Amino acid sequence: MSASPTEQRQVVWALIAQFWVDTEYDAGQLDSFADRLAACGFSMRELDRIVNREVCGAFAIFTLAVLFSAGMALPDWYYPADEARRKVAAWLSRPRLLSFLNPFWIAGYAAARWFLRQTWPDLRRRVARRLAPPAG
Repeated sequence: MSASPTEQRQVVWALIAQFWVDTEYDAGQLDSFADRLAACGFSMRELDRIVNREVCGAFAIFTLAVLFSAGMALPDWYYPADEARRKVAAWLSRPRLLSFLNPFWIAGYAAARWFLRQTWPDLRRRVARRLAPPAG
């Protein structure tokens, strides 16, 4: 793993895991997520890397299961934070080559990236506004 699983990094993992549930979030909830992500202290570039590499990598096989089950594998309301943290930390502790050699992981990773493109851009914009220097 390239970075240690700091508490702030684990907060990002747990928050982004919330998009793998059968729930849509309203503007207030997304703003709350954005506040928490901005408070972690990461740059937008680092957040993108955590989201796209670490979380999507860890959720690749799960995303494939969701697709094959037509969404029935999704938790209803909340993805447990401790489970998300364990899932990402476990995936990051394995040699990446094992994932790259697994065609199911590759398909799942592509699906996870596509899946997150439905939600991450809006949340990303909200976080970027909070991280931008004050105008004026």
